[in-house]
Amino acid sequence: MKHLDAKHYLLRISINHDKVPSFEEYPYCLSVCRNMKDLVFHPSVTFLVGENGTGKSTLLEAIAVAMGFNAEGGSRNFRFSTRVSHSPLHEALTVQRGLKRPRDGFFLRAESFYNVATEFDHLGAQG
Repeated sequence: MKHLDAKHYLLRISINHDKVPSFEEYPYCLSVCRNMKDLVFHPSVTFLVGENGTGKSTLLEAIAVAMGFNAEGGSRNFRFSTRVSHSPLHEALTVQRGLKRPRDGFFLRAESFYNVATEFDHLGAQG
């Protein structure tokens, strides 16, 4: 996997079972948590598919928080909170990064797009 390290930002994630209080508690009871060993990311794109309620959005949110993004969305420099609602799953994730570091990034959540747009307006940002 050495050849991938130089080209990719996020290589894989896994759940550190030592940091999971119980797989009977939310969010660890979700099938995405119970069944995931290592999630290896494709160099171009990775699709997460599954039924409603399996934990896809919860996992994406946890990955974003583990990578340093605001749980409500935005860039790493956006540090606002309208209501703390994210799960503690990010605390149990082990993230394996590649050597490549992006210059910028953005976590866009459909659920919180309004909050991010409102914060842009509050800061006087020009779109």
